Amino acid sequence: MKQVLQHRIDSTFAHYDVDGNGVIELADIYALANRLLRAFGEPASSERGSELVDAYDRFWEMLVDHCDADRDGKIGPEEYRDAMMEAFVDHGPFDADFLEIVQSLLDLADTNGDGRVDADEFGVLLKARGLSEEECGMAFAHLDTDGDGAISVQEYVAAVRDYYTNPAEDTPGSWLYPTSLQLT
Repeated sequence: MKQVLQHRIDSTFAHYDVDGNGVIELADIYALANRLLRAFGEPASSERGSELVDAYDRFWEMLVDHCDADRDGKIGPEEYRDAMMEAFVDHGPFDADFLEIVQSLLDLADTNGDGRVDADEFGVLLKARGLSEEECGMAFAHLDTDGDGAISVQEYVAAVRDYYTNPAEDTPGSWLYPTSLQLT
């Protein structure tokens, strides 16, 4: 069980380590935010862009608080793995700030402003993460658990919890990062 979850955590670490230098730093988090802003054609200076950057600042602070054990401003793979195992697998704290971050992310994805994140909008978000068109479609189908044609904050947060706690294959959460489905 823990091998699958550990592999997922390691896959997520690799996603956050944008520059591939072996640690997650603030620059990596900004690179992720910039990738999303570019994907949605949203300038960082716009209201929605500024909200996303602020959310990613809070995300970094949350990561540092929970993961940076030696307080050096860098999060290594072991620090990240230990913190994620404690926070999710071993039923540790799940920071409420995470909900705000998800809300900002989905607000940015809601490009037509209808209050819903449909498959096309969610696909832009997932492509910015490096997913293929096919993976985006499969991920959306798995994450839209109520079948209403949109991803809600609750569905996204439930998928994150599932990703970090459920070692079963082909669960909604396992589709957040499809590369984590392959144990190498």
